[in-house]
Amino acid sequence: MKSIRDDYHLSLAYLRSLFRTEGPPGQVPAGKEYLPWARIAAYAGLGAGSLMLLVGAASYPLSGLLIRPRLKRLSQLKSPHLRGMIKRMGIEFEDVVFSSFDSTRLYGWWMPAKENGPTVVVLHGVKKNRTDVIRTALLLRRAGYNVLVFDGRAHGNSGGRYVTYGFYERRDVESGLEWLIAEKKIDRERVGLAGESMGAAIALQVAASNPWIRAVWADSPFASLRRIAQEFARRVTRLPDALLNPVMWTTIRVANYRGKFDVEMVNPLSLAAGIKCPVFMVHGTADQLISTAHSESIYAALGCAEKEIWLVDGARHARAVRHSKLEYCRRIQKFFDHNLKEPLTA
Repeated sequence: MKSIRDDYHLSLAYLRSLFRTEGPPGQVPAGKEYLPWARIAAYAGLGAGSLMLLVGAASYPLSGLLIRPRLKRLSQLKSPHLRGMIKRMGIEFEDVVFSSFDSTRLYGWWMPAKENGPTVVVLHGVKKNRTDVIRTALLLRRAGYNVLVFDGRAHGNSGGRYVTYGFYERRDVESGLEWLIAEKKIDRERVGLAGESMGAAIALQVAASNPWIRAVWADSPFASLRRIAQEFARRVTRLPDALLNPVMWTTIRVANYRGKFDVEMVNPLSLAAGIKCPVFMVHGTADQLISTAHSESIYAALGCAEKEIWLVDGARHARAVRHSKLEYCRRIQKFFDHNLKEPLTA
């Protein structure tokens, strides 16, 4: 993005040079007999051209960062070390694959604890995969929960080309739940969701559309995709808002076209009032990617009777599970025990 800013400033310098005069005030040098209106028109035309160049040059790569981010932790999926560690813990797990609504194949691990027992689906963040939330998955499994953890679309081993932050991923989770009910015979009345970052935002979107979900643990979610994308672009480009706004307008439309979705509709905050199940929100105060203001605004808008927010002092983005491990384990287990352990009363 530095080169884009440099090109812009060079363009401005060139524009100014067109109207620079030499010699005594009021004297127009030879070859510089521009009329005022011509100067203004040239300045405006070249300025607009520079702005269009900037917008075009920035929008496509920014849209790529948004919907085709560079993936991380892929080596963990291939490493036998992690599988060996899970087995040494005495936890059985099964490699599973299920198809989403659009035939996208999603790969994950199924960790059964008890037939007809409570189940939690754990969702990872952007650029990551199931291995990034394995700590949460394992602690829930050891607490007696059936656990499904899977790679989201366009992540890990799963299919799909673009990341849409919940626009399609919400339906992926719903497909996974339908598969669990049909194939693994889980108790539909005792299902919860846990997610980190993008996964937390997806979990909230799923709960808003599926009132039968019993509980949601949301760690470091964003309030809206447009809002977090704009904050990210501001950090990356360091452009003033006067230039950033047209860049983001174009970026979002390019992302919509490439990903075949609508960025504006990925908005957990706007859906929060419709969520009726208990929600526990977690956010680190040292989070430099998604500020605590995102969780705080969602928390204030939640329509559920039971809700809680825990701001973890000093924890970085989605790292409260490491920063305050024992307290995190205690709270998440207590939350799901309270909401999932017992079947619904008639």
